[in-house]
Amino acid sequence: MTRQNLQIALRAALLSRNVPQLHALLATYGLPAFAQAVARCSPRVAADVLSLLPLAHRDAVLRHLPRPLCNSLQALGFASPVAAPVRGMWGLRGWSNAALRAHA
Repeated sequence: MTRQNLQIALRAALLSRNVPQLHALLATYGLPAFAQAVARCSPRVAADVLSLLPLAHRDAVLRHLPRPLCNSLQALGFASPVAAPVRGMWGLRGWSNAALRAHA
């Protein structure tokens, strides 16, 4: 299925409020392709699609959407999911600085 066909299938599922079809499109074409199809929609249509997804899928799609669309969606009541914190960064930096000082 081409991107245009996925876009058409997404809109058809949305117009018919066919939630199982939305889930099937997400499962079949994967998160990146599904998110790209949602990103090509207007913010209102994207919000409608997201409102039909379970919270976990909604957050996953939101993480793949462009920042300007996420900002538009915030005005419609969709908060951007919080990114997972990067762990061990400071410890790694401290270790590398200590290692550098030891070799100096």
